[in-house]
Amino acid sequence: MSNAEPTTIRLPAIPMTLDALMNRPMAEVQNYESEVLPLLQLWRQYEQGFGQMLQRVPGSFYAVANFNRQGLEPDWCRQRINLFDMKLARLLHGKNWCKVPNAERPSWIAIPERATYLHYNMIWDVPIPHQERFFSEAPDIWRQVVPSGEFDVQVIGEGVGESNAVRIYSGKTFHPRWTIDSTIASTELRRKK
Repeated sequence: MSNAEPTTIRLPAIPMTLDALMNRPMAEVQNYESEVLPLLQLWRQYEQGFGQMLQRVPGSFYAVANFNRQGLEPDWCRQRINLFDMKLARLLHGKNWCKVPNAERPSWIAIPERATYLHYNMIWDVPIPHQERFFSEAPDIWRQVVPSGEFDVQVIGEGVGESNAVRIYSGKTFHPRWTIDSTIASTELRRKK
């Protein structure tokens, strides 16, 4: 393994005149071949791999976690979803919810989508004893966490192709950099440090 420092391309200092500013080299153009082009060339493979991963995610519910607020960043959304996960665990498992093994808690994956507002398509795998309570009370807990938000939950049917259709729909707005970086999984938030 090489200990070489990464190469940094520094833009030259230029006079603050309109002509000089218009003729300056652009950083994103300088990095196009090394950063952007490889990502564009691999777009289809990333999208197929992401779709294959979603097909393997277990789930009995599909939900849309909407914040109904403009200008949100994925990090803020991650914090809200984490709080929602903790409140939901307390509802389903009582005050010692954090001692319950992950295998007995609902697991989920949240895939971001930018439409009018940033929202997350979620696939939930909820243990059978908790499914009814999850379905009826999760939307109210979401409103406690995000007062402007909505949590629409639906049962994933067992008909031919229904599960597949939900997963394809969840990943429909795939972008290699943004979708992968902003997707959240319950296992990622629950890591013990």
